[in-house]
This record gives sequence, structure tokens and C-alpha cells, in this order.
Amino acid sequence: MSGTAMLIERRRYILQPGGLPAFWQAQEVRGYDTVRPILDRLIGYFSALSGAGDEVVHLYRYDSFDDWKQRLHGLYGVAALAPYFQSVRALMTVQENGFLVPAPVPAASPHWSGTHDWLPSHGPLFALRADGSPPLVEESTRVLRPGTVPAYWAAWQAHAQPALEASAGTRLGTFVSLVGQQHEIVTYRVHAHGDAWQAHHVQLAAHEGWQRFLAAIAPLCASSRRQLLRPAPIPQLSPLFGDAP
Repeated sequence: MSGTAMLIERRRYILQPGGLPAFWQAQEVRGYDTVRPILDRLIGYFSALSGAGDEVVHLYRYDSFDDWKQRLHGLYGVAALAPYFQSVRALMTVQENGFLVPAPVPAASPHWSGTHDWLPSHGPLFALRADGSPPLVEESTRVLRPGTVPAYWAAWQAHAQPALEASAGTRLGTFVSLVGQQHEIVTYRVHAHGDAWQAHHVQLAAHEGWQRFLAAIAPLCASSRRQLLRPAPIPQLSPLFGDAP
């Protein structure tokens, strides 16, 4: 894995009921300078609006497995971080991580493909609304049957890509599992608000190409799920969002 050109880590924490405010507070109390090695590779922290109640998902982009290990594991020996680790671990009931890579079709992952490689130092990708209200981030996951991944991408290019062109600006990225659940495809889209999310799906449902895509992948899919997320209420943990790019 050390030869992988780009690695996406997805971490998922389920907290004790009511633990989300304390989790965010722990980030503020800890500060951000001591964890700069991983914040420099952060895509974003998100809290779940559906699914498990107090759930946090965070995504990172690393150069390789070795880069991930050096940046993250290097923090465990920092004495100043010991109180932070102790406090947040006490809030957790489940802690998971998995590794993904950008989709093999550049249009499916426009910010991490070809010559595009977004990092927090490049500035926000998505503008916040004038009233400061947070957007919605939709996480869609499909687990495919073994051996069907090439057929999935062929169907995506033939049918889904044209159907999604009208909403291309909402596309954050699509990633494919590398470690963990096999044959898993995870897509993230950003919607300004709930009405925009609903309008997106109404538009897709009316598109003939999208219906052909769903019909083509139906025999390929073992399972699918969808979850709505909200960016962390802390700017340092939500580098995707800010002033208009």
C-alpha cells in the first residue's frame, strides 16, 4: 500500500448518547497546533443527521499508508495530547476506520483526480450561505457483488454521468474501498440546504439516463445506504467550507 499515490482515510466514531457537544468542546480545548500534521491533510469532520444519533465521520487525504502512519501515529507520543486522547476516548462507544482511493473515473472525483489534488492549504471548495447556515453533505454507499466493479463504472459513464451533469457543482468525490469492506463505492455530495437536496433527487428521478443507470446496477449491488451529514461547527475542522472560492 505504500506505493499508493493517494489515500483517503474515513474515520467513524459513535459517541455516547448526548456526547457530541463534549466532543466538539474537546477539540477546542486541545487546540489545533499540536495536531497540525493531520489537519494539513483533513478533508473534513461531519456529524450525522441520520443513522446513529451521536456519530462523527471525518475524512483525510494522505500521500500513502506511510504518510498516514507518520502523521497520525506521531501524535501518540506527544505528551501534551494525552489529556485530549483520554477525554475523547471516554466519549466513544465505537471507533472505526477504513481506507479508500479516488474513483477510477475522473469525473466522479473531480477534486482528487488527474491534476486535481485538493488540500486545506488551497482554500475552501464550497461557499457558505450568506446567513451562515451549514450545508448538508450526503454520503451514499453501495457495496457491489464480487467481480462487478468494472461493469458498475461502465454503467456510470454511460448513464449516470450525463444525468449528473446538471448538478456537477455539488459533487465532492467518489471513492472506492481499499482496506475494509471490499467492493464498496462511497460518494459525497454537498447541498446548500434540505430543499436543494430534495430537488436534486427529484431531478435525478425524472432523468431517463439515471433510471437506466439504476436498472443496470441493480443486479450488481449487494446493498446500499444513504446518510446525511453536517459539517463540524468549527472552521478548523471544516476546511472545505468558507468564503466563496
